[in-house]
Amino acid sequence: MRSGFRNLVIDARPHGPRGPLAAEVVMGRTVLARLVGQALQAVGPDEGVAVLGGRDVIPLLAEVGPDAERVALIDREPASAPIVRADRLYDARRLRRAVRRGRDPETAVFWRLDRPEGLAGAEQELNRRLNYQPLGRYWAFPIADRLAASLKDTRVTPNALTLTAGTLMLLSAALVARGDLGWIGRAAVAFALAAGLVLDTADGRLARLQGSCSAFGRWLDQVLDESADLALHAAVAWAAFAATAWAGWLLLGIAFASGKYLFLIQSLTGEELENGEGTTGEVRAPRGRLAPLRSLLGLMGHADLRWHLWIVLAAVGRLDVELALYAAYFPLRAALGIARKGAAHA
Repeated sequence: MRSGFRNLVIDARPHGPRGPLAAEVVMGRTVLARLVGQALQAVGPDEGVAVLGGRDVIPLLAEVGPDAERVALIDREPASAPIVRADRLYDARRLRRAVRRGRDPETAVFWRLDRPEGLAGAEQELNRRLNYQPLGRYWAFPIADRLAASLKDTRVTPNALTLTAGTLMLLSAALVARGDLGWIGRAAVAFALAAGLVLDTADGRLARLQGSCSAFGRWLDQVLDESADLALHAAVAWAAFAATAWAGWLLLGIAFASGKYLFLIQSLTGEELENGEGTTGEVRAPRGRLAPLRSLLGLMGHADLRWHLWIVLAAVGRLDVELALYAAYFPLRAALGIARKGAAHA
């Protein structure tokens, strides 16, 4: 490792209940190794970073590999330099933008490890961010981020945003159930769905900014999301039946609800089987010849993509297409999940 001060400092000194937070492993990597990788990307290929800590930090840098040549170990805090801390998790893009524009790296923090449930929820939050909103991150997340920042010092709670998002979704379902909305009604449903997505994104961000993350908040968010999902598809099934008098639409609604329920049950109860096999919770890429098909099936069930599909189809008045598609999709996913787990333990 090089000696001397570099362009960005990683403070590896914060401790948690189990010792240095820099040594905590999140999704297969230590916090320090993750921070070093992000910091090196932030400062550019010809610059380096410094790690502030004692000699016990040196073994933790083994994961860095060849890039260790761009890392310096220092034992005192410099007078002036941007500092990232080992008791935080940072968004890599926002950190790079903050460093290169001379802003406080704290603006790139999305999770704090020095708060209650910090370590317990870190892996789940990082996993969520890595796999959440492939489309919404381009528009919904920036809006939600600004909304949460503006509400940080107010009395508005994350649960209030969650309830508002759920209310918008249920109102959308009520409008859809009426049928024959016209372009104004379709636009209203699409707008309500889009606003619900923003608020559903902002509640978690506000909880982190206010330090009010809770198991109840996560439970409430999941319950309202699933309730709105079922209500919207029930409304579509009813509206299509009322318009065509074809009972098949009601059967599709039943197929969707049953398939979604069975898919969730086999997924949740299947976690015990996977945990029993030593699974650590990391996301594993599909392997083998069927990997592309499995990836496509997983992508089709992605909450963010489905939400965007709702918005688009609501605007053109064809939510019945989404119902027909997912009335087949979730029973298929449930059957494949049951078959896979059964074959693995036969």
